[in-house]
Amino acid sequence: MNGNHDPIERENRIAIRKFAFVFVLSMAAGLVLGLVTAFLEFESFRELLEAFWRFFAVRLAGWLLCACPVVELAAGLPLYFSAKKQFADWDGEDEAVSEAIEKKLSLCIWITSMATILGFFLLPGHLAGMIHGRFLSQPVHTFLGLGAFLVNLMATMLFQQKLVDAAKRLNPEKRGSVYDTKFHKKWLDSCDEAERAAIGQCALKAFHAVTYTCLALWVVFILGGIYFEWGILPAMAVCLIWGVSQSVYSYWAIKLSKPGSAI
Repeated sequence: MNGNHDPIERENRIAIRKFAFVFVLSMAAGLVLGLVTAFLEFESFRELLEAFWRFFAVRLAGWLLCACPVVELAAGLPLYFSAKKQFADWDGEDEAVSEAIEKKLSLCIWITSMATILGFFLLPGHLAGMIHGRFLSQPVHTFLGLGAFLVNLMATMLFQQKLVDAAKRLNPEKRGSVYDTKFHKKWLDSCDEAERAAIGQCALKAFHAVTYTCLALWVVFILGGIYFEWGILPAMAVCLIWGVSQSVYSYWAIKLSKPGSAI
């Protein structure tokens, strides 16, 4: 077939123009950044980063851990009780009401997930603060931060259990308990085709977001390794996450392409 009339070749020619433009623009931006950084002195900035990290680890991380469960419940409980009240007044027919309830429950799930991630982010900083002498000078603060981390995990688990139970009352066909190790599989098995399609689209969006985020972080950590002596471990960790994400996606794409395959 003539390449001029091949729709695949024509689509490639159109797309490669945009790709070439973005590639040249990125190379130009990298060149400018390299020239700028070649003339900058990073010693003072490095000292500023080290001072901020030390202050964060010793002074802030523990108190932020204490604030995590408080903020989580303060943000999520009003939404939960509002959804619960709407469900109590719901006639079981109005889909607009059920959609509003599901939206509030989903927002609560998102809040609890972010609180958990924030807790796992703050804990290493708090432990690093112990190394800098905080444990010896103020052991109460140290154990308070560790206790707050555990409280945050327990509060998140109990709150998510309430949210899942509310979702199951709204949709009686749903199955699964947050305390079950196979919760996600049971929940997915109880979803209909439309819900599974929505989950698949959300997962694809998340996959793309992780890919772009890993690429951006790789650039940041490579520059940090060059100019701030961060080493290669941060970039390696990002590449590990990136590789796992790509490998799991490819594995299941191959597996599910077989007739009759299912997760």
